[in-house]
Amino acid sequence: MGTESQQQGHDPTAGFFNKFAFTWMYKHVGEARRGNELDPEAMGMPPENHAHVAYDTFAANWAAEVKLKDSNEGKPSLVRALRKSFGAYYLLGGLFKCGWSTFVITGAFYFVRSLLAHVNGIKDGRLYSTTVAGWCLMAGFTIDAWCLGLCLQRMGYICMTVGIRARAALVQAVTHKAFRLNTVRADQSAAIVNFVSSDIQKIYDGALEFHYLWTAPFEAAAILALLGYLTNDSMLPGLGVILLVLPLQYIFGYKIIKIKMENAKYVAHRSSILQEVLPAIKLVKYYAWEQYFETEISKVRKEELRLSFWNAMMKVINVACVFCVPPMTAFVIFTTYEFQKARLVSSVAFTTLSLFNILRFPLVVLPKALRAVSEAHASLTRLEAYLLEEAQQGTANPKGAAKSSTPGIHIENAVFHHPSNPNWHMHVPRFDVRPGQVVAVVGRIGAGKSSLIQAILGNMVKEHGAQQVGGRISYVPQNPWLQNLSVRDNVLFGDAWDQDKYEAVIEACALTMDLQILPQGDHSKAGIRGVNFSGGQRQRVNLARSAYADADLVLLDNALSAVDHHTAHHIFEKCIKGLFADKAVVLVTHQIEFMPQCDAVAIMDEGRCLYFGKWNEEAQHLLGKLLPITHLLHAAGSQEAAPKPKKKEGDKAQPAKSSSLQLTLAPTSIGKPAEKAKAAPKLTAYKAALIYTWHGNLCLVFTCFMFFLASQTTRQVSDFWVRWWVNDEYKHYPVKGVREAGATKFYSLLYLLLIGIFYFAMIFRGATFLWWVLRSSENIRKRALHNVLNAPMGFFLVTPVGDLLLNFTKDQDIMDENLPDAIHFMGIYGLILLSTTITVSVTINFFGAFTGFLIIMTLIMLSVYLPAATALKKARAVSGGQLVGLVAEVLEGLGVVQAFSKQDYFINEAARRTDVTNAAVFNAEALNLWLAFWCDLIGALLVGVVSAFAVGMKDTLGAATVGLAFSNIIQMLVFYTWVVRFIAESISLFNSVEGMAYLSEYVPKDGCFFDQKQLDGVARSITLPDGQIVPASSKVQVVVDDSALARWPATGNIRFEDVWMQYRLDAPWALKGVTFKIGDGEKSTTLLALYRMFELGRGRILIDGVDIATLTLKRLRTGLSIIPQEPVMFTGTVRSNLDPFGEFKDDAVLWEVLNKVGLEAQAQHAGGLDGRVDGTGGKAWSLGQMQLVCLARAALRAVPILCLDEATAAMDPHTEQVVQETIKKVFDDRTTITIAHRLDTIIESDKVLVMEQGELMEFAPPAQLLADRSTMFSKLVDKTGPAAAAALRKMADEHFSKNVVRSTAGQRNQQ
Repeated sequence: MGTESQQQGHDPTAGFFNKFAFTWMYKHVGEARRGNELDPEAMGMPPENHAHVAYDTFAANWAAEVKLKDSNEGKPSLVRALRKSFGAYYLLGGLFKCGWSTFVITGAFYFVRSLLAHVNGIKDGRLYSTTVAGWCLMAGFTIDAWCLGLCLQRMGYICMTVGIRARAALVQAVTHKAFRLNTVRADQSAAIVNFVSSDIQKIYDGALEFHYLWTAPFEAAAILALLGYLTNDSMLPGLGVILLVLPLQYIFGYKIIKIKMENAKYVAHRSSILQEVLPAIKLVKYYAWEQYFETEISKVRKEELRLSFWNAMMKVINVACVFCVPPMTAFVIFTTYEFQKARLVSSVAFTTLSLFNILRFPLVVLPKALRAVSEAHASLTRLEAYLLEEAQQGTANPKGAAKSSTPGIHIENAVFHHPSNPNWHMHVPRFDVRPGQVVAVVGRIGAGKSSLIQAILGNMVKEHGAQQVGGRISYVPQNPWLQNLSVRDNVLFGDAWDQDKYEAVIEACALTMDLQILPQGDHSKAGIRGVNFSGGQRQRVNLARSAYADADLVLLDNALSAVDHHTAHHIFEKCIKGLFADKAVVLVTHQIEFMPQCDAVAIMDEGRCLYFGKWNEEAQHLLGKLLPITHLLHAAGSQEAAPKPKKKEGDKAQPAKSSSLQLTLAPTSIGKPAEKAKAAPKLTAYKAALIYTWHGNLCLVFTCFMFFLASQTTRQVSDFWVRWWVNDEYKHYPVKGVREAGATKFYSLLYLLLIGIFYFAMIFRGATFLWWVLRSSENIRKRALHNVLNAPMGFFLVTPVGDLLLNFTKDQDIMDENLPDAIHFMGIYGLILLSTTITVSVTINFFGAFTGFLIIMTLIMLSVYLPAATALKKARAVSGGQLVGLVAEVLEGLGVVQAFSKQDYFINEAARRTDVTNAAVFNAEALNLWLAFWCDLIGALLVGVVSAFAVGMKDTLGAATVGLAFSNIIQMLVFYTWVVRFIAESISLFNSVEGMAYLSEYVPKDGCFFDQKQLDGVARSITLPDGQIVPASSKVQVVVDDSALARWPATGNIRFEDVWMQYRLDAPWALKGVTFKIGDGEKSTTLLALYRMFELGRGRILIDGVDIATLTLKRLRTGLSIIPQEPVMFTGTVRSNLDPFGEFKDDAVLWEVLNKVGLEAQAQHAGGLDGRVDGTGGKAWSLGQMQLVCLARAALRAVPILCLDEATAAMDPHTEQVVQETIKKVFDDRTTITIAHRLDTIIESDKVLVMEQGELMEFAPPAQLLADRSTMFSKLVDKTGPAAAAALRKMADEHFSKNVVRSTAGQRNQQ
């Protein structure tokens, strides 16, 4: 990898000034200010941070640890391996943290005391009384203030660098092991993805925070020791307060971790529901189940909010305790000091306050550090267990197979078993495939067809017999596997680009049309698990990947199941017999019509290869026993020739029509990543913040703001009170400098009162803030979910489901957790900074000029820092998601990766993505440190300014005033950088909230004309077929009162009157002037605008005489029933999958329906009606069983209209027969509308409606259309071949005759 070595040579931190002041950042900050995108990969990072370098360092130490497992020398330790790899450098970070503690305590104790002594010392001639000494102290204090900042920056840089190296090494360790596994279970896969997405990040966070954790108790001890020196035994009560609060920090930290871990399962549950619902949104709309899923998610969310509330309460009490410690402890010490020792003086009072103001910082970070380190420890334990686990490593070469030099497969008298199930055996007496041959494998479900493919791939254990596999392998799995990349990248699969080959592959795999329809052509992203494409598209892209690989041996496991009849023939001709002409091809299929064109056929049943040889009478007879093959399929099977190439044009016209139909009706099939980018960014971070504030209730926000002000004001007044106490402002002490009990009580009790008000103001501040953010977050989520579930289908055609999933998972988590924390601390630290500058300006009037300088500098820093910070934060999120996505995808498609021998490619790709992520993290953190460098310099200069005023104006100001100024300015040193960081963090987090804010406010409701160019998605005008432009509002119908339609529809009469419809306002018309009528109980062949997935441009549709545009969508959709193309089951119970709203109180009704569709035994096996069911991803219910569940749903809806949308297109003959028989048995009396591409599924309809390019071409009973050889329908039937056409005509005639007899009998009965 040439680019990698080039990158590793690029070290942006080279040179002293780069390392010292992060000067390489200036260039990138400037670029971001000019509006340029920042590419972290191009920005670079030190070579030692790169994945391969870090992994090589770690791997040697880890190998030494692993050896300990087999010896008695000790237990292997991941922590020890990491310590040996990166520990020495990390220790240096700890030393810098100790340096920070030393400088900060020296400043608060030594310099504040000395300067106060200097201010007092002029009068009594003691040490520090000379002016030179004063100016030396000023210079010393300024340098000290700057050094403490430099120490913290160095510590941050070292911790970040070590964290990145540990992360890079561990990601590589995980992928090296995971990508070479033989097989991976679902739970293993989830654990591995969790390591990369969560655990390794936690280890990184732990590395950042660890030094804070172990130094906090030492800092507290050092401060207490100095206080003891200062106030002797008066500090003991103060020690008691601290010893009470410090353990509380650990307890709060522990509680917060527990709540977060408990909450994680609810968050996962909520996102899993969304992952099922959003890809199946079309089905949810067909069933009108939006309300059910909204309620289900809200139930989970209720639990989530309960825990979030307690989590936030812990944080509020914790923050209140931390911020109350300095004044509370000071009160205890001051009161004890006055009563027991002497009159309180400025050098004691303000040195104490300064020390406590410093103590606040370690106490604030302690719970966070504790949480981070304990989570990191738990993650390291889990990772260690995984890395030490013995695992069977996979290989591209079959185990036990002789690696043949000649391409092809030869198996003789072999017996195999699954590694996980040694009791199930597969017997293969003979199986041969040579280059240039196509061998078909057929059989029932569970016959062992896929197991044969797995045996060829080497994933089965061979017990005996001979097996030889030769040549490079390409493989199309039964369940299509795609990466979340563009179509092109999925097809290339890491191979070099060859335009001619690529174009040939796209044409052969019937993808040309799809690429024209997809908005970004072959650059359109597939989405997570290919969610943006239909099932047929996913399968064809898998096929194209296999074709592009140009391997010697091609294994196709049911690769034609999800495509229609015409496309299957096109692929067989152009790809399997064309591109693969010189390859050894194994085709597992249930499309019997291709058998005669195959060189050999293997018939499998119950794990045995019963027949291997040519397709002949014997093979037909044997297969006829195993599969319920209709006479049509027998006929098609004995067909001698494929459709002639000269019919090319006719063939092409039909798929064009059918694919456009299929594409639009496939669930969210068109992903349009580019389009949302045009609409959504109209929302700025500012607008998102306004929406967020508005949903939290303005009155509440105002109250919260007042509590913020009140708490900080009382805190500042309490500091002023100490100054007045020292100066005896109210003249309560009879003799100056002499104690008096009454005066001490007066000052101390009022001080206690101020502290009490401060504490309760903080509690109320936290409570109102918590109420505001939780309310705001929940209101936005509720509205966003409601809007998305009820959005028009047009919205889903231009908004990738992957984007919506990110909005509802990642962005929601930011709104719940990160954003409130950032706003909270921005408010707290910002007001500390503001009140500090006001206090210092009031005590030292000339400082007011520097306050202006500080505000200007802060604004400059923000304007310079923010664009770069936002760009890098975005890059960090995107690259992190890509790394986790890659690991998840590879584990899901591990079989494909191994078959193509791409393990090393993906390990390197994971390393590359790790480097991109780490470069984004490195540069984002380096930018924060660059900001800290300047903020700390400004802070140090302000300390210098205050010190200069103290020395220069000592006579005017007095010790108490100077003391108050110093105790406040030290806070500025500690908190100034954090204020700027939190302001920037809040603004950039509002950019994340923008997505949810957009969904909550600007997504239109179903039933409108959708226009993606409008911010609110509602079209203002539409163009009619005749070119006339009319306002969209003129097409909106008056909704009829539901109560008048209680029994609608009663008969199921459907009329289309001049119907024009389009999917997008800029798309061509999909229906053009369609007019027809379907009587009750008829079966016909179209389902388009019935469900009002798209509004009509012209015309109307009547059901039982009612215009469907006048009905509410819920009323319309519950009046129809559907059996969809891609059946979906949702996680829940058997009952919730049939009757989610609990409309059927009598269980007997549900059992009767399950019995009718033949699912009674399966439901009992699942645990009855309330037995748990896995979602569509679950393997417990087969495709056929899931389709039967859809039948049961339709049967429960006792409505007279049934729509079949390619209901059996992807099934094997056996399952299809079960489903078709069930449909005939259960739905015989309903008006049935069937959409189909396979002619055998519609030939027994009462009428056939033939469409082309959106226009109605023919509408009549099939037998009538077939009687006329010139009709389009007749020509379509003839294309299937002479024997198949004859069989289809016979079926149509038989059905027509039956209907005539039935109607004649019906007329006689009436007479």
